[in-house]
Amino acid sequence: MKKLYRRLAIILLFSTVLILLFFTISLYERSRRGNYQYLSQLLGSVETNIRNASNEYEERLELLKDDYLNRALAVEYILSSDSQMIFDRGLDIVKGLMEIKSISVYDSSGKMIGSTEDSMKERSAKQVKSEEFWLEKDGKPYHIHIDQAEFDTIPSSFYVIVQSDSPHFSFVRIDMDTENLEFLSRKELIEKTLKQATTEYDTSVIAIGRDSGKIVGMTKNNQQVIRISGGENAKDLLSLLESLEEDKPILLRINGKYQRTVITKQEGMFLAAFTDLSQLYGDIAWTFFEGLIGIGTISVLTIVIVRVYLKKYLFGHFELVKTSIRGILEGGNDTDIEEAGIPELKALVETILELEKGYISKSEGISRMEDQLSVAQSEAKSDRLTGLYNRNGFERHVEEYLLQPNPSGVLVLFDLDNFKRVNDMEGHPEGDRILERFAECLSVGFRKTDCIARLGGDEFIVLVQNRVSQGILEDKFEGILTSVRAALGNYYAKYGVSVSIGAVPVDGTIKSYEKLYRCADTALYIAKHLGKDRFYVNYKKISCMKRKCIQCRKDCPRSKVLELKNEKKAEEE
Repeated sequence: MKKLYRRLAIILLFSTVLILLFFTISLYERSRRGNYQYLSQLLGSVETNIRNASNEYEERLELLKDDYLNRALAVEYILSSDSQMIFDRGLDIVKGLMEIKSISVYDSSGKMIGSTEDSMKERSAKQVKSEEFWLEKDGKPYHIHIDQAEFDTIPSSFYVIVQSDSPHFSFVRIDMDTENLEFLSRKELIEKTLKQATTEYDTSVIAIGRDSGKIVGMTKNNQQVIRISGGENAKDLLSLLESLEEDKPILLRINGKYQRTVITKQEGMFLAAFTDLSQLYGDIAWTFFEGLIGIGTISVLTIVIVRVYLKKYLFGHFELVKTSIRGILEGGNDTDIEEAGIPELKALVETILELEKGYISKSEGISRMEDQLSVAQSEAKSDRLTGLYNRNGFERHVEEYLLQPNPSGVLVLFDLDNFKRVNDMEGHPEGDRILERFAECLSVGFRKTDCIARLGGDEFIVLVQNRVSQGILEDKFEGILTSVRAALGNYYAKYGVSVSIGAVPVDGTIKSYEKLYRCADTALYIAKHLGKDRFYVNYKKISCMKRKCIQCRKDCPRSKVLELKNEKKAEEE
């Protein structure tokens, strides 16, 4: 028996070491992969933020170009209307009016007629007439120039030249002061974006210029002094970064510690994300020793318990069975076989029965869990206040519907007008009662086959899942407007609570829920700005949400609404 126990102890110890080694290696590998994925996702997020910031900056530049082109056209118009403005102090007056740096006027040969800046007189006629890439707006040829800046500088020159039909001059050029405009260098844009990024304290993201070899930006909530071994100067650092494999986990010694690093190469810069590994290795080592102590203790206790129970029960039962069988073979009548052997069988039967009961109990528990899961899934798709679909449930339903071969119907967006007044004056419980009444109006006004949802707040949405003619659709909207006024009663009279409706037909031309929603939101915007308490159907499927019309298409109803809004604002001023 001692040999059995020793062998059992050796087997348990060997198994423990193997399990711990496997567990430690597995833990390290999972940590390494998870750490790499985290760094890669972090870099991807930063790259996306930089790209979005660059796109927003480019959009601002386009608006800036359009603004100063309009100013140049205005200057040309003023000077064409009154040629005397070219002389005396006229150009200075126009310059101040337009808030620009300088104005220069040239004749058809390129000779300067007048300018607000003496330095502009040095620009030759050949230079003015040789400007390329002429475009045209309102019948006026023009050229816009912004010089290409270096990585860490802003453009130094920004001007607009407009050709004129005036008999007194042929070209008008306006120059802008680039230092007072919203220009950013590529370095400033990256630095600003990285400061807004959020990381853990032990994780940092830095950007290094590919020309200068200097750090041009880093995340804010980390160490602000970075020293990379092997890159003590700019030249060595650039050589090191160029030699490293892109988008692969590597070890670099940074600030005296080995840190897992992922690098990507971008236009004009390197992006590097790194994290300290000392905490990770410490956690793995501590976990290994904890597991070793724990499993070793369990193994020793297991051996002791097995030894005691084998001796007390198993071998004792063997002796009882042996005695009972011997008594039967000898023909003894007083031998109580049932007491000697049968009780063990009874215990086994009782154990089986207990296991059966336990199985039944677990089965019932699983059934209850399934019921609870079903309820939870239902709640995950439903709005608790109104009982309608919530945003997640509705979006999944619409996306599935749009995958059908020929989807047709209408996507309708609702927004309660002046709802905030009720919350402010009556309190949120009263606002919730209005939302419940409005949900009842939608449930009555649409069919059971239509999908009705509350997106959040006082915004509701409905998917009508069949083709509807224009007349029937507009009659239905009129009926809903009327029923809502009646249902809200005093709230409509006292606070002006009503509903604005924006709709877009679903005919298979748009397969994306997001694009359909933007079209419906544009229609809702139009209904709101036409006076609220009405509907608008976006038959043209316009999805523009710009606050300033850029004349991207003709006959745009949203453009007309913006014009009316601007006219009303001008009248009020």
